[in-house]
Amino acid sequence: MSTGIESDGSVPTSITVDEDEAVLWTGRSRLSAAAPAGLVGLLVAAAGMAVAVGPAATSRFGLVIAALSALVGIAIPGVALLSLVNTRYVLTNRAASVRTGIVGRRVVRARLSMVENSAYEQSVTGSLFGYGTVTLETAGGDLAFRRVDDPQAVRSLVDEHTRGAGGDADGSIPGSIDSWQAVREEVQLLRAALDR
Repeated sequence: MSTGIESDGSVPTSITVDEDEAVLWTGRSRLSAAAPAGLVGLLVAAAGMAVAVGPAATSRFGLVIAALSALVGIAIPGVALLSLVNTRYVLTNRAASVRTGIVGRRVVRARLSMVENSAYEQSVTGSLFGYGTVTLETAGGDLAFRRVDDPQAVRSLVDEHTRGAGGDADGSIPGSIDSWQAVREEVQLLRAALDR
């Protein structure tokens, strides 16, 4: 099914898609999201090297400090990058799923019929470079597609299929007026019984 938005097309095996579900979009976070962690790692490594070649240069701990700071400086962006690479988003005509985890896996799935609100946001750089975060609010919590390309189109796709997934797209209330009047009468009788 062609949706008009770019999708990487592959669904990870850890995300279950029923045979009668159509995959509308798959994606992942932009790798540029690891840039702040890369900067922090660089600063940690540089600080450790400065201590090792500065006051602690003659100390036997200078080399240990330099080695540890280099390892931590590499580990910080490495973990952030692995986390981004292993985060996947899948949107079908029935559900939205997010898979995260480096060693273990965590898959969160929300049925589109349970989505109460959706929103997208873009930072200044997100607006300039075309990425942002799409948030789906359900009674059980929020589900977010973070730093995805063209968040407005992804949100529009969610909204289009949320209306068709059993929501009240036409604004109508289920049931007849007679049935709701009967419910109201029952509630009034219960309230009267409790007030005695």
